Amino acid sequence: MNTIRSITFLLTLTTTTSVFAREWSDKTGQYQVDADLIGYSDTTVVLKRKPDDLVAVPIEQLSDSDRKYLETQTKDTITGGGSGNQVWELKSGLKLPGRIVGFDKHGVTIQRRLGKVYVNNQRFDKMPGVYRAIIPKLVAHFTSEEIDGERGLEDWARDQRGKPRTFECAGVMIELEDSNLYCVPFFLFTDETFAMLKPGWERWLAAKEDYDEKEQESFFLQAQTHAYEQQQMRLRQIQKLQLNLQAYDAGLFDLWEVTMYPQAGGYGRPLSVVVPATDSQQAAAVAHQQNPPYIIGPMRIVRRRN
Repeated sequence: MNTIRSITFLLTLTTTTSVFAREWSDKTGQYQVDADLIGYSDTTVVLKRKPDDLVAVPIEQLSDSDRKYLETQTKDTITGGGSGNQVWELKSGLKLPGRIVGFDKHGVTIQRRLGKVYVNNQRFDKMPGVYRAIIPKLVAHFTSEEIDGERGLEDWARDQRGKPRTFECAGVMIELEDSNLYCVPFFLFTDETFAMLKPGWERWLAAKEDYDEKEQESFFLQAQTHAYEQQQMRLRQIQKLQLNLQAYDAGLFDLWEVTMYPQAGGYGRPLSVVVPATDSQQAAAVAHQQNPPYIIGPMRIVRRRN
């Protein structure tokens, strides 16, 4: 499509078939693309083309059938909006459960007053535990002082004798368990995660005061991080299967190939998934759990190699 905006996607996704894979076309019928539905807003749909890039298409330019298809989907189902099921591992090994919703750059002001430490006028001891672990690292990074966790932050803030200290947080906004948004600086993420975030961050900075452009970049980021999380989930599934191979070789269970079809009136292509199970009933249950919008078709045991 000549109006498609292409975004380089810095990931190698595993070659599994998405529930949302289909052929998309524009309203003239002259342009088609095979792609997975990653997410959409009120004006734009984000698709993942093979092998490794995302494209954003204005919804108004889609065919009638594609727009009708979007009406059958929910944003929460596709983008994971509000699900809180993303988990980001920081350099320190800290696991950060939360949904990345956009980029941000603002000051984080820390001050001790009336015997309590406040972060941007919010009591530090009332913040989510995971963010209470992040703030001392933020201060240590900018002051080059050794801040030993929450107690170390309390001591540092006491030494400031009530003087507010402001540090610039350049990073992503994450919705944590209390449904509030917090800025997590880039330097806390692993190199792999930062490499994924960096191109969008540079575009966000280049947008400067263009509100609409920044909002669009935040939307792209949500779609991209969801795709990244899906990739990590698939890799974990592969690793789990690899760990089970010894049990498979020992004959404790079989590998089953399960054919799956879209439900009546649904969209998508038939799937062929391989799951570990001791019998066909268990294989069907595992396959359906992984792909709930689909119904079970024929099954067979994968032939063991002699």
